[in-house]
Amino acid sequence: MDRAKRRAQLERVDSIRRRSNPVQNHVIDELQYGKLTRREFLRRGSLLGLSFPVMGVILSACGPDTAGTTTTGAVGATTTTGAGGGPSTTVSAGPMTVRVAVNQLAGAIDPVLINDEARLALYGQTAQYLVFSDTELNAVPVLAESWEPNAEGDVWTFQLNPNATFHDGSPVTAEDVAATFNGPLPEGNAGSAYGTFGFSAGNAAAIDESTVEFQLDQPNGSFPFFVSSDNYNAAILPASFWENYSEGSYEESFPGSGPWIMESYDQGVSATYVKNEDYWGDNSAQPARMEVTFFSDDAAAVTAFQEGRIDVIHSISFAAADSLVGDENAIIQNISTAQHRQVYFDTSAPPFDDARVRQAVALSLERPVLLEGLLGGFGVVGNDHPIWEGYPMFDPGVETQRAVDLDQARQLLSDAGFPDGFTAPLDAVAFNEVEGLAQLIQQSAAQIGVNLEVGVYDTGTYYADYWLAAQGSMGIVNYGHRGVPHVYLAAPLISEGTWNASHYANPDYDALFAQFNAELDLDAQRDLAGQIQTLLNEDVPYAVPYFLDFISVTSADFEGLVTTGMGHFDILNARFSG
Repeated sequence: MDRAKRRAQLERVDSIRRRSNPVQNHVIDELQYGKLTRREFLRRGSLLGLSFPVMGVILSACGPDTAGTTTTGAVGATTTTGAGGGPSTTVSAGPMTVRVAVNQLAGAIDPVLINDEARLALYGQTAQYLVFSDTELNAVPVLAESWEPNAEGDVWTFQLNPNATFHDGSPVTAEDVAATFNGPLPEGNAGSAYGTFGFSAGNAAAIDESTVEFQLDQPNGSFPFFVSSDNYNAAILPASFWENYSEGSYEESFPGSGPWIMESYDQGVSATYVKNEDYWGDNSAQPARMEVTFFSDDAAAVTAFQEGRIDVIHSISFAAADSLVGDENAIIQNISTAQHRQVYFDTSAPPFDDARVRQAVALSLERPVLLEGLLGGFGVVGNDHPIWEGYPMFDPGVETQRAVDLDQARQLLSDAGFPDGFTAPLDAVAFNEVEGLAQLIQQSAAQIGVNLEVGVYDTGTYYADYWLAAQGSMGIVNYGHRGVPHVYLAAPLISEGTWNASHYANPDYDALFAQFNAELDLDAQRDLAGQIQTLLNEDVPYAVPYFLDFISVTSADFEGLVTTGMGHFDILNARFSG
């Protein structure tokens, strides 16, 4: 590169620095000094409000690698090039109709009450978020064009995309955003996210038509993920909808700003979408129609796929996907995620109020065998904390992977006063491989004299009667993927956590999480995450045997399915190759 071009690049970076706040400049410093990789810079910069074009300029001038990187955009958004490109579509035309299999919904599509993968997948076709949490753990702009925190991280300001409109043609405004977050969301599934990220209803304010400000109860270094697709319930709907909201009212018209419009909906049976011809973004490659069929089990979806009635199975268990191995018409695709099963212990009552007992049960689990036997290797082993190795704040150097050690487990039980073992319940929700996991945990624990009485219950019964009400028992619950681990570390673990099935109460942990939650600097986050990993691995309020891949299936002639670990899916650039 000649000197003049180099000087011009550096002048552009200086100009960017003058417009950036101290937190953003710190991230640029870390890139210049070699403390961040290109991928880490893109992720961290996007989180703190640096746009992808701006980061492309910085990488060209300062980064260790100037090659282009493609980052998957939002459901309802276009593909975005990380190093300086604007929105672009990758396929010129889509098929007339795409037929998609989705798991049976757990209830009505209601923006306050959605808490399952299937309803989330449908909601995200018509409704959109300020920010999209993609498979690379980037915060990608959608309805928000840009954002930034103040120096303390307790005020975050978002600028809206001026082109964004709802299906009726009205603009998406700051009043709509404020109404969405100040409304009834905390009364439903979003309550845990509100507490985790330090936001109280009423603290979102419209500064002007396109600027919204969030005042937090305490600093938070990852707040954009609160207003992102990671928060099932945070899609932006018109203020007028929230003024008249009642449970089930969303299904009267399915309002939103997305590229699909609901044409027909038969609850529990099917849904049909048509292309939004007036979509505010670029959906030129979008298929004309999408027909969704709901299936109560994977086997029925597989049969429909094999009979040619389905083009895409949005989400499928390993066991069902395995039945399609060798089928020349089936393409199985998987992505690594932070989704995991939590095997919790009631730490408030004997026998699991003694950490040695919890450690003993954890030492009886042969994790690689569980992963291979239950998931066919589609995942990675866990180490009894929820900080997935794919997170940039994961610290790989602070702990040794827990492995099976039956002798040590028996000694721990003896030291805890249970030389002859004990009997306890193990309750589990009927979901994918969870029943098999419960049975294998039962067999593993039996080797050290622990008799676990397994009960498997449907979703409604389990969450109503067993989950948070556990007394002296164990249980298994699923936690879906998220772009940052904050909800995992708060809701099921802090003393007043809304999902604290372990009844875990540790003031040292609470203080450590509070520090982690408020931290904006990645190095400091990683140091605190390492301390959390060590503490939870030793204390074992719950075991994490593995993290799961997200698995989908398409027909061999189908291209263009994009999924996320949360369960969102995008077919805007879909086509059939035949």
